[in-house]
Amino acid sequence: MIHGTVSIGWAKVDVTPPRKTLLQGQFHARLSKGTLSPLTATALAMEVCPANGPVGQVVWLSCDMPGDPFRNDLLMKLKARSPGFNLQNITINCTHTHNAPPVVRGWYEEPENDPDYMNPDDYRAWLTDRLADVVVAAWKDRKPGAISRGFGYAVVGRCRRAVYADKSARMYGQTNQADFQGLEACDDHAVNFLFTHDPSGTLTGMIVNLACPSQCDESGEMFSSDFWHDVREGLAAQYGAGIQLLPQCAPAGDASPHLLIDQKEEKDLRDRMKMNDKQIIARRILAAVDEARQFASAPEREVAFAHVVKMLKLPRLMVTREQYEMEKRIPLLTEAERNRQPWGFERLWPFGLVCDMVKRYEQQQANPLHETEYHVIRVGDVVFASNPFELFMDYGARMRARSKALQTFTVQLGDGSGNGFYLPTERGLEGGHYSALIKSNWVGPEGGRILVEETVNTINQLFATSEYPRTW
Repeated sequence: MIHGTVSIGWAKVDVTPPRKTLLQGQFHARLSKGTLSPLTATALAMEVCPANGPVGQVVWLSCDMPGDPFRNDLLMKLKARSPGFNLQNITINCTHTHNAPPVVRGWYEEPENDPDYMNPDDYRAWLTDRLADVVVAAWKDRKPGAISRGFGYAVVGRCRRAVYADKSARMYGQTNQADFQGLEACDDHAVNFLFTHDPSGTLTGMIVNLACPSQCDESGEMFSSDFWHDVREGLAAQYGAGIQLLPQCAPAGDASPHLLIDQKEEKDLRDRMKMNDKQIIARRILAAVDEARQFASAPEREVAFAHVVKMLKLPRLMVTREQYEMEKRIPLLTEAERNRQPWGFERLWPFGLVCDMVKRYEQQQANPLHETEYHVIRVGDVVFASNPFELFMDYGARMRARSKALQTFTVQLGDGSGNGFYLPTERGLEGGHYSALIKSNWVGPEGGRILVEETVNTINQLFATSEYPRTW
């Protein structure tokens, strides 16, 4: 832990592909047909310098991408450039739009003989060049500054898993049928803000952390940063074009902006407001920004700082013998027989080893642990805690409720999220269906409990003398 003066640098870059690509996020291949809104990557560099001794460093990098299998390529390019900071101090998160390209091949069948097509390998090379540029630019831009914090609420994400009378659950399940019992998890409408300022106190940018992937446009065929584009436009209109935004997605593996209840009411509201779903979400986020800015803490030029990076080995969710034998039979079944299998539409999900039940079963005894990286970063009275999974909301609630920090920014799809996949709760696994079946995740509730405990312990070691009073 150190205590020192703050220097801050910002930079952003457009990472919309220059040619057509595949779009990642659906079970079927989609080829891009243009740009609805630009894909953006934003970097915030922060250095905390004590009067003497080592400095503290962090670079947050947020990308309008599904996940970050590009991390290693990016770090190699940054290492070659010797930017002057410890590369371990870069923390990457993705907003999880479903309207951006994949960066590894093999997810979908690719078009042939199309000169305008950019394959995932070529896009990854192009992308990481720009990401390296934006990280270096933010680092070089750092100047004396100050930070403040804010908090508020905005209805953006809602639980997307419906539960039925037989205790089963279904992602995006029907809620207008007689056996619907309710949603599986409580919604999380909290919004955490970290504001940055220049030495005069003028606002320069903000981190906005909330529990919802950016997926209003998720089934479309155009590049889109989704509702975050509308938020950026709204911030520019209100605070000026130079204001920077770094969005973070808090744990929301079981949440989305698509409503399972209140659908007709929300449609009526949008029709009367003459707004689409992205616009009304942006309006709600911007209202939370206004409230948080009005009651934000005083800007601080000197803060306590620590950046902890740890590796965890979490127990993998094991494939049972029954699941293994069933998976081996699937290629031998007729289409009608396949449709009767309990895994439903995800029975043939093609996305990598996580879904290859045969290989998983045959290799799991030799490789029973899943290695994952997480970051815990203290900045004054707030803390950031990342994880690489699409982490169900309950886990974020557990971390925040037990954290001794005044505000806790939990960040999913961070730091190696290309190797994360969903991490469901106990009740999620009991309900089943996509996102809470073994085909959807490497790690289950046992690993989730370990992740929570390790994260909470790391946070609270940094705030050992700072437990904020409870009022209940």
